[in-house]
Amino acid sequence: MSQPTTAAAAVPPVADAGTEAPGVAMPTVEALMDETPGEADTPPPRYRLPPAAVPPDIKLQAAVARLVAQKERIDQLVREGLLDGLLPADWNGAPGNELRAFVAAVVPFASDSVRGETVAARVPLKYLLGQSQRWGKGDVAEPNSLAAYLASDERASAGATDAAEVMLLGPLGLGWTQVGRARVGFLRAMGVDSLAARVTALPYPAPEQLALYQVQVAGRTQVWCVLDNRKLRALSAPSLTVPLLTAYGVAAPQAWPASWPAPVEVEAELAGAAPGRTVVQVDLVRLVDKVRRSQAGEAWTSASLMQLHTWVPRWRFFLASFIGLPVALLMIAALALPGRVEAAAVAAALGFAGGAIAALAAPWVYIRRKYLS
Repeated sequence: MSQPTTAAAAVPPVADAGTEAPGVAMPTVEALMDETPGEADTPPPRYRLPPAAVPPDIKLQAAVARLVAQKERIDQLVREGLLDGLLPADWNGAPGNELRAFVAAVVPFASDSVRGETVAARVPLKYLLGQSQRWGKGDVAEPNSLAAYLASDERASAGATDAAEVMLLGPLGLGWTQVGRARVGFLRAMGVDSLAARVTALPYPAPEQLALYQVQVAGRTQVWCVLDNRKLRALSAPSLTVPLLTAYGVAAPQAWPASWPAPVEVEAELAGAAPGRTVVQVDLVRLVDKVRRSQAGEAWTSASLMQLHTWVPRWRFFLASFIGLPVALLMIAALALPGRVEAAAVAAALGFAGGAIAALAAPWVYIRRKYLS
């Protein structure tokens, strides 16, 4: 006969409130507040906004991604103070406008003056330029929370707090942040793939409109970019620009055409551009006309002294010597000299005055055309 069981025997023992059950431990406050990723991968967030359209050209995408990575590395070196005084002058825009100056220098003839439609979209960070020189992941107390906030679709809503604005060169598939520049590098460091923003489409010249030329000026090798065989810009960082444009379809740098102005003349025109301008541009058509007029000015021609603008006559001396004196002689001759002598004196005085006037008005000198008034 089996032994009777009691109710107490069927109930498992209850652990004391001050002790922990074997194998069970409550997480600490530090563990709950820790934002470092754990061993288990968290599922990626789901976004509703569509991705911004980029060209399907794999070669162009790789070139754009490389440029973005190079810009990110440059920003890191700037933050570390390793590039002080080494950046090209045309990269130093006004405070808050440095990224736009970089784009204008590295992507010639990129402009936001003509804008297309603005839509809410997600821009892939690997094709997006930012400005990561001021702060980064290490400067944020709670990076995960901030990354989730800045990467959310709400940042692309019109009038939203901390909204982002992006300018996208559609033909290139390259964008840069107009508002929210610093968040690009931060989100990239946090492993985020895309940025929600108000995206404005911008045009860019077709590859056949652009041409690259390599020239030697004063012992230095330069690369110039020409648009429509007219507008010329010197590339301050050809190692960044040339791979991008050649991947876009622009021909590799060629020799300078002999029919265009000499590189020395173009360089002088670039150097003489208005100081302080971020983008220096030369109009080749106007330069050709200027060179032709300069060459025509070197030709010799006959002219009078009155046509020259390199001297100023002393008119009082001229009038007193060549007009007043002959008139006085005429009056003296008329009053005091006999008839025949008077006639000779009058003829001499008139000849003297006429010769002086002829010396000024007659084209008896040869001079270069550029000195004519």
